Parts: sequence; structure tokens; C-alpha cells
Amino acid sequence: MRAAALMCAAVSICCGGDRATNPTPAATAETLELRVTTAHFRVLAGTAADGAVRAAADRLEAEYPRILQELGLTTVPDVTVRIWHDQATYFNELTRYCGGRYQAAGYITGPTELRLLDTPQLSGNVVHEFVHAASMSVNPRFPNNPRWFWETVALYENGERVDPRSLDYIVRGNFPTLQQLNVDPNAGTQIYQLGYVFGEFIVSRWGRPAFLRLIETNADLPAVLGVTTSEFEAAWQSYVRQRYLS
Repeated sequence: MRAAALMCAAVSICCGGDRATNPTPAATAETLELRVTTAHFRVLAGTAADGAVRAAADRLEAEYPRILQELGLTTVPDVTVRIWHDQATYFNELTRYCGGRYQAAGYITGPTELRLLDTPQLSGNVVHEFVHAASMSVNPRFPNNPRWFWETVALYENGERVDPRSLDYIVRGNFPTLQQLNVDPNAGTQIYQLGYVFGEFIVSRWGRPAFLRLIETNADLPAVLGVTTSEFEAAWQSYVRQRYLS
């Protein structure tokens, strides 16, 4: 695949934390219009409620300076946000753009556009997608490369923590490998449950500069952290056991 197809394949997997349900066909496609303009975002929406659209815009602006600071950025290009309320229209557009269907409540088309489905988690999902977009200003080659750390960054920066004690497979000691977490999102979603704790582990052990360096190097663990993949996995498992399971 060349540039356009590769970008499409990559961004189609930049989804938010929740899973969307199967839509029913719509007689007429939902159209979007400009609803809110802020200092850094243009928000277009169709039939989503004014309160939901405004809340998403306000949350983006509130989190904007923190996210840029934590990613080591001083500025990013202004961002367009598109929000669909009608599931059929949203998924038809996702499939058309990406060339495949993914059960994602949000995705990005690059560093300057976020696309969201209007769900009860909209305000959280839109920040997740903005972290993805902003991280492309750190490293344009970062989208899903590797997938486990691409999602880790968004989940950690957006505070999407899942307590490992609530995950039966972790309690039983069935820790997935990084390779297993890199699967297509239609084949597995464990990274959404574990990504925050990966970020927590990395920052607590090696510090935020190393976290940022991993974004820049596409998670080159030996070069940045001085450990092999298997050593990293073992250290992370030990961290989870000691912090959450002991």
C-alpha cells in the first residue's frame, strides 16, 4: 500500500474507548454544518444536541494546553471535528473513507481532523482522538506503528484507566504479549483495557522524557529503555502484580 491507502488503513483504527452498536439503515444521510468555533477547533455536527456538541468543544479547549505540554508541543494546527448522530451515516462514511468497517466510535483522518459518533462518551472520546492527532505532530509515522503504544498514548493522556483487578484474564495471570495487542481492532480490543496501565508503568519507571522518546521512535524499546521486548513484558507484568494484584 502506498501513502494514501496506508494512511486510510492506519487512521481507521484510531478509535475511542467505547464500542458502537450496529446501525439501522438511514433513509437520508445526515449532513453536517458548522456549530461551534473555538480558539483551536471547528466543530461540525448534524442532529447532535447543542449541549453535547458544546460540551465536546469545551472539553477539547480545556484539555488542549495540558495535552500539548505533556507531548512536548508548543502548537499544533487548528483541528476540524466532525460529529455524526446518525449511526448509519457515520459508519457509511467510515467505511467509504477507510475501505473497511470498524466498530469504532471515533477515528482521525490525519493531524487536523477528528471524526466522532455522538455517544454518551462523546466528550471523552473526542479528547482521545485529539491525542492521536496531536501525537502525529510529534511523529507523523506514529499512527498504529506500533498499535499497542499508539493506543497507550491516547488512553494514558486521556486518563482512561481500567483497574487490572477487574480483568479476569489478568487476575488469572494470562497477560497478553505486545504482539497480541497489535492485532487489528476487529480481532481484539484488549489494548483499550490495558493501555493506560502501560503508560503508567513507563512513566513511573523511566519518566516522561522516555515516554515522549518512545513516540518519536515508534516504541523502540531497546534504544529508549534499554530492554528487549520480552524484558519489557516481564517488567510490566511484575509491576501490575505488585501494584494491583498483591
